Amino acid sequence: MKKYTIVDVLLLGVIAAIYSVLFYVWWDVYYLIKAVGGPIVARLITYGLWFMPAPLAASLIRKPGSALLGEFLPALLESIIPTPGGLTNAIYGIAQGVFSEASYAAFIYRRYGLLQACLAGALPAVPAFILDALLFGDIYPVNEAVVVIAAIALSGALYGAASYLVSKAVKG
Repeated sequence: MKKYTIVDVLLLGVIAAIYSVLFYVWWDVYYLIKAVGGPIVARLITYGLWFMPAPLAASLIRKPGSALLGEFLPALLESIIPTPGGLTNAIYGIAQGVFSEASYAAFIYRRYGLLQACLAGALPAVPAFILDALLFGDIYPVNEAVVVIAAIALSGALYGAASYLVSKAVKG
């Protein structure tokens, strides 16, 4: 197993700090879009940002566990900041991080390309949808649930692609 360097830990810290602040601000964006466009449009436009740190961390660090840590650490910091999600943010961070990590594990941690970043963004749609139902009572009829999950996954895939492009720009 590859060991984490001090640079890896610092990258995770920077990602956690930046994204915890973005997450805090993003709640207002989510509720504004939800008020104007409804819950499906809000998820399509906003949910992917909450999944973005996992593929960014994995694309930059390229080590097992980096997607999980990239997702969990900002969610943990966000839990400390008073947001509508409160401490449930950490639960989301773990669940979404595990699903993001799966996209790299499926390729035995040998590929960190655009496909893996898109999958790392899309796969957290599953736990996000389930946790929204369990923790916030967002229950939908089956036909609407499929659309909601698809909107979340598409949002995640797009933001995952953006994460990959950001990592390419950072690496130069």
